[in-house]
Amino acid sequence: MGSGPAASDCELVGDISASLDWLADGWRGEPRWSERDVAAHRDRLRTAYYAGRVAGHLNPTDVIDVVRANTPPETVVTCDVGSHKLLVGQGWQARRPRSVLMSNGLSAMGLGLPGAIAAQMTLGEVPVVALIGDGGFAMAATELRLAAARQLRLAVVVFVDGSLNRIELKQRALGYPSTATRLDDIDLVALAGSMGCDGVRVTSVAELEKATTGLAGLTGPLLIEARIDPAQYEAQF
Repeated sequence: MGSGPAASDCELVGDISASLDWLADGWRGEPRWSERDVAAHRDRLRTAYYAGRVAGHLNPTDVIDVVRANTPPETVVTCDVGSHKLLVGQGWQARRPRSVLMSNGLSAMGLGLPGAIAAQMTLGEVPVVALIGDGGFAMAATELRLAAARQLRLAVVVFVDGSLNRIELKQRALGYPSTATRLDDIDLVALAGSMGCDGVRVTSVAELEKATTGLAGLTGPLLIEARIDPAQYEAQF
């Protein structure tokens, strides 16, 4: 099988959990993978997830791992569209059903922040974290004012690399110059403050650890401007 779309032989439409139970109960063949095979495959996926990290820099996977480690199990995370989404999908291990919300299919950008606001307003006391690229954040940044007005206890983590990275990498892969993908540098901490939100800028794992230690005890919205090194994206995608 190549890397392009694959047609399905049979489609199952319905509840995923019930469908998997039905398949497992009805299967009469021999398993193709042993538990050892599955464990080895998971190890390979985890190794691939960390490929391209730059020592001493703030990598995208550092942001994902640190934020997850410093949030309680009941946390709901929303993820916007961009290069970071591909790594969030690999690295953020959901601890509860329906606790990871992201835009798939057409993959529309701009979902992360309004999605987090909707989740917080719907779920109440459940901690909510939005993982957003700087491009996706620019599309919905003014929603911070709503989050502040409602005093929503959510953390908005922005992966700042100064580009629409996913598009830029696709342009390069096809031999085109990077066109209309670079983003002007913006002081997101000042922007958050102007809308009544707390904000902090981090450029290292240590700074991110400090910024995320109190996420479970937020009393209002917090924006974390994570200045990442995008080299890991280029190495993987």
